[in-house]
Amino acid sequence: MDQDSGRTAYDADYYAANEQGGDRLALWFYARVASRLAPPGARVLEFGCGTGHMSRRMSAHFRTIAFDVSPYARERTAAVSPTTRVVAGLDEVEDGSIDLAVSLHVLEHVPDPVPTFTRIAELLRPGGRFLYVVPNPQGWGHRIKREDWFAYRDETHCTLLSRAEWTELPRRAGMVVESVRADGLWDPPYVPKVPAVVQRPIAALPGAAQVALGRTFLPADWGECIIVTARRAG
Repeated sequence: MDQDSGRTAYDADYYAANEQGGDRLALWFYARVASRLAPPGARVLEFGCGTGHMSRRMSAHFRTIAFDVSPYARERTAAVSPTTRVVAGLDEVEDGSIDLAVSLHVLEHVPDPVPTFTRIAELLRPGGRFLYVVPNPQGWGHRIKREDWFAYRDETHCTLLSRAEWTELPRRAGMVVESVRADGLWDPPYVPKVPAVVQRPIAALPGAAQVALGRTFLPADWGECIIVTARRAG
């Protein structure tokens, strides 16, 4: 989601329809993952902050900066996470000033993610990291569900790249990919004629183990999305 995103109405209705308006367990998990990637007090940028709950969680450990193309999202983030500095553009952030950038389920909304990766790399200090989560067409979720895959249900998903493409983008921007992991299976049903309520606890077990430990360890294709950590070289 950048300044050139094809959609500007990421509003209250959008977040309500996608059940992403409030806090949720996944953000608790990703905040724990982030806490392992930078020291306390580090400067952390959330790219695509949504309604601000991830920034609020990270602000307990870091000095947080939040960006979103949506005025509604920026307003909500300022209210939900008052200690977070909310910016309307990445040009408001100083080059080489960020220790960690975080982007959860955002880059698939960006028509051309190349400039975004380039700008994130410019903002990171040498050795700074970029943590991002994007849909993985090679993952088990897509392999099983095919045309019913979750990533096809959001009309604002305009960039669904392969795992290889998503991991090549940071390299092109001068970053080194440190890890590529999966998020697990969280979108049942996966088996026909078996109720989703029965499938959910079984399918979710590997991902739940990650959440409980606050670490990413599932192989890259064992889920719906990939969780990538890249580091700025230098």
